[in-house]
Amino acid sequence: MRCLTLSTALLLASLLALPAQAQSLRELQLQETLEEVAQKSSVGTPRPLNEDITDEGFSAEDSQLINFLSVDPDYAGQLQSEPLIVRSQLQSSVCANQQFRLLMDMGASLTYHFVLTGTKQPVLTHSFVAEHCQAF
Repeated sequence: MRCLTLSTALLLASLLALPAQAQSLRELQLQETLEEVAQKSSVGTPRPLNEDITDEGFSAEDSQLINFLSVDPDYAGQLQSEPLIVRSQLQSSVCANQQFRLLMDMGASLTYHFVLTGTKQPVLTHSFVAEHCQAF
């Protein structure tokens, strides 16, 4: 009887560990995917996106894909004066991009981090997750 109880306990313990292992595997796969996307998306950076914004490249940290963008002081002031408009425009862009949507559906967040050109001084940061695209 004790043997049956021990084997039942071991079976239960292994079954309880399966979701944690699956979660860990999903997190590992997501991190690897984000690192690959960051590397490919950073090719050719820094690159000007327009006269006001330079794409400095991407990085992958935990479950985040971060796009670093630099702006001059005048444009930084515009971004900071209208953060909700900036967020709305970024959200529309992110949610319209099927590749970003797939990443977010996998559990990633997509972050835009603006800094002053030639510095690491933060200007504005916005992050998006899958739930932000539900209405799109």
